[in-house]
Amino acid sequence: MRLFLILTLTLLCFACSEDAQYNKITGNTMGTTYNVIVQTDNASPQDIYKDIEVELKDINQLMSTYIPDSEINRFNQLNNGSCFRFSAKTWEVLLAAKKVYDETGGAFDITLGPLISRWGFSAEEYQEKVPSQDEIDTLLQQVGTDKITYDIHNQCLSKNHPNVTINLSAIAKGYGVDRVAEVVEHHGIQNYLVEIGGETRAKGVNPSGSVWRVAVEKPVSITQQKMLVIGLKSTSIATSGDYRNYFEVNGQRFSHTIDPATGFPVTHELTSVSVIHPENMYADAYATALTVMGTEKAFSFAQQYDLPVFLISHDGSELSTQQTVQFEAFTLDN
Repeated sequence: MRLFLILTLTLLCFACSEDAQYNKITGNTMGTTYNVIVQTDNASPQDIYKDIEVELKDINQLMSTYIPDSEINRFNQLNNGSCFRFSAKTWEVLLAAKKVYDETGGAFDITLGPLISRWGFSAEEYQEKVPSQDEIDTLLQQVGTDKITYDIHNQCLSKNHPNVTINLSAIAKGYGVDRVAEVVEHHGIQNYLVEIGGETRAKGVNPSGSVWRVAVEKPVSITQQKMLVIGLKSTSIATSGDYRNYFEVNGQRFSHTIDPATGFPVTHELTSVSVIHPENMYADAYATALTVMGTEKAFSFAQQYDLPVFLISHDGSELSTQQTVQFEAFTLDN
């Protein structure tokens, strides 16, 4: 009964015009929350909610590193040298990850799990336990997408190093956004916004009949502040930043973004990267890769690939921004 009451509350109409009814659907997934705003004139919010939950639970069961028998963990536990065949959904994400890895020269890497685990994400847990260079060098021996072999024909991966593992946390949320959008469209809905943990995809118009307005957050660690506003229509945006998820030891700040080339957190001035892309899976992955690159390389890469990208860098207490001409087309007057 409690679940039913929560569901009923989350499905109440929150904004209606004379001609259109919109509903908001919320829930939890992938260690965060999701929010879906949909026009439901000819659709059942309860049915949409149920289908979203089924889809997200399926993705979690396939790709979560926190579920012991997930598909990803079954590959990670493999030690017999065989080629592990993946489901169509996971394979789609793995192919996208390989594409971004190749394009970015390894700046996006799904095998960083051992380094991510070693560095951790909280000062309370890892205070005064910063790894030595020798420890990082040892871990780097089992890190790198070049240490797994893709068998495209058989839709499987094999390990070139027995201890290599896969972690899809930097791309799975974006994929989840895309899949939820597909669920919504399957119900015949063309006006919607889908958001999972800040990654967002939108189509059509909002309840007021205008383009969906999404804020890019100012990179400050204490409060949420708007940096600028963009209009989303039939596309998506993902943001990666180091301003919330970090820890400090002896006055030195360690970002959660690990550079695959060094095994250490990035130390450059680039603090936030926002990427617009039709598929949120790619926006998610590119945002992470560009964060690793740093301002100059990230901007050059965005120009080379015609990516709509917005960069925020810090110089002490001052912030500076750069955006490609493709991104400018999405910005709105605040």
